[in-house]
Order: sequence, then C-alpha cells, then structure tokens
Amino acid sequence: MLFLCLIVICLYLNEFTLAFTPTNTVWGHSAVFADSRIYIIGGIIPKNLANFSDTFSKEFYYLDVEKPFGVGAGNKLPWVDLSFVSQILPEHAWSAFSNCGHDDSLILFPGEYREHNVTKATVYTYKLSLQQWNSFTSTNPPIDIYHSQPQTVCDVRTGNMYRFGGINPLLPLLATNKYLDILDTSTLVWKNGSTVYAPGGRFDHTGTLLPSGNIVYIGGSLPDGKGFVEMSELLLYNTNNDTWTLMNATGDLPTRRACHSAVLTQDGRIIVYGGLTEDGGPAKDDLVILDTSQADYTWSKANVSTNKPLPRYYHTATLVGYYMIVIFGRNNEFLPPTTPNEEFILPNEVFILDTSDKSNYK
Repeated sequence: MLFLCLIVICLYLNEFTLAFTPTNTVWGHSAVFADSRIYIIGGIIPKNLANFSDTFSKEFYYLDVEKPFGVGAGNKLPWVDLSFVSQILPEHAWSAFSNCGHDDSLILFPGEYREHNVTKATVYTYKLSLQQWNSFTSTNPPIDIYHSQPQTVCDVRTGNMYRFGGINPLLPLLATNKYLDILDTSTLVWKNGSTVYAPGGRFDHTGTLLPSGNIVYIGGSLPDGKGFVEMSELLLYNTNNDTWTLMNATGDLPTRRACHSAVLTQDGRIIVYGGLTEDGGPAKDDLVILDTSQADYTWSKANVSTNKPLPRYYHTATLVGYYMIVIFGRNNEFLPPTTPNEEFILPNEVFILDTSDKSNYK
C-alpha cells in the first residue's frame, strides 16, 4: 500500500526483480497520466556534468499506478518499458505531452531535438491499445520550435492544446516565443490566441487549466535577461473568450522561480513544487500553494510534517488522486563516482506527496 509519507526511492537496477527499471538519469522529460499509468518520455541524459555534455533521449516507459505498491526501502516500483515502440521518434526534450481528452491516444509535440537541423514541427500520436506511434504534419504550425514541457496544457472538453511562450536555445539571443499557439488535436490545425493585451514572451514557467476555463501561468524567466517573473504576478488566459488578464496574488509570496512544476487539486489548490532561482540554485521554499478557490488568489507555504527531499527542478509532477508523484529531475547534488573513469551522476528518484490534508502535507 501507499504509506502516508514522503520517501526517496532510489532506483538501482540490481535491486529489482521486475523486467525493467529506468537506469538513465534524466531531466527535462515529459509525463502524462492516462489509463492508470504515468507515461514518461524524452528528456536530457547527462553524461559529464563537469563540462555540461549530455545527450537527448527517446526512451518511453510508464509507471503503473493502478495497483497498490509499497514505498518502503527495497520495494519494487512497477515500471514497464515501451522504448521498443518509440524508435520512430527523434531524440527530444522539453516536449508537450498530453492525452488531451482522447481516450486511446497521447499527443507529443517535441520542444527541442538532438538533431539541431530539424525545423519541421511534427506532431506524434501514440495509440494506447495498439502500442503504436505515428507522425503527422500539422497545418499552420508554429514557425519555430520552442521548449514546451511545463507550460503546455490541454482542455479535455475541446481537445485544444495551448502552448504559451518557451525558449529556443538555437536561435540568436535565446529567442523567446511571445505567442499563444493553439493546436486542435482532432484536426491537427494550429492557430494563434489573441494578441490583445497579451504579455511578452517568457519561458520555464508553468500553465495550469482551472475548471473555469482560465489558464494560470506562474513564474518563469523573462526574455533579454530581464530576470524572473514575480510570483505575485499571475497571468490568466481565458479559453472561453480568448482574452488575457493580469491578476495580483496576495499572501506569503514565494521566491521567484523557473523550471518548477504545478498540479491542481480538486479543491482548487495549485501545488507548486521545486524550481530554479535567479542565483542558480534550487528554491529553498520548494513547496508552495496557490489557493484559487476564492476570487482573490492567495499564496501560502505548505506545512510539511515529514522529512523533505532535496529541492529540485526540471522534474515532472503528476497528481493521482490525493498523491502528487514527482519523478526524477535535477538537484545539483552529485553522487561520487565508484570507479576512477566513471562520471559524476545523479540518482533516479521518485517521491510521493500526500496532499489530502491541506494543513499537513506528508
């Protein structure tokens, strides 16, 4: 069973009797919850942290959360490898990944390719029942490719996927997307959202769709070295009438951050976890809450009654019932090499946060 505690689970291959365990450290990957499984795809695999060399991934696997599993030391996580069906995909990272209301399909839109000469914006779909990927050329696609993983959301009611902002590290001056790109995932036709009162571009922020139809954009970096977005400045896009507004949140304001995650609970809490601050380190106030249940949104810091993991960024967070499942990421804490020729690596780690009691997170 899932014990009500937050615990680090180190995923070493020789500890498992299951057929598969992810062994590559990865960050900048993408995750989506579908069919009682958390599907993981792509990301950056660090090879030498001393000189920042790395490679891109097209690994594809899922964590089966349909059946209970233990989170104590020595327990096995039910990972299943699907990389044998993802060979048609390019190696990629920072990608938009969602089911977008389709019962039997996942939608993938890569955010950056390992092959830097790739400029065609290709949409990939994965058929769950057939375990099969297909590629499609969409209509009126965005001109350039931008990082899309944390800020892209899907409206399951309409099948529209919304991608606002993002950075392209291959363009001059780290060009930032200033548009809201909308993909109809049924017809694969792109269009732009309104530019009236639209903000300038940003990147490494999060987007969260509320039941009201508003997408709340939180944090991130501003273009041209202008710093990070204030956490009090919430950007709202109304998917019902294609309009932008700016809301000023109150409360105990968190540290400005980028590269964080955000999930929405059924009672209107946006749980923001992790992130990178302007000094280059992980956010110390790493678990913060934005209450959207009232007209005026309010920030607070989460009360955590158990030991917390090391702060991190470039991870994914997925809400399954009351449990927020955080998978992998980067935390700037390196494991020492076990042999003279081995590079410094990071551990693959999974965390489970019980969010059922909003006054006492575990």
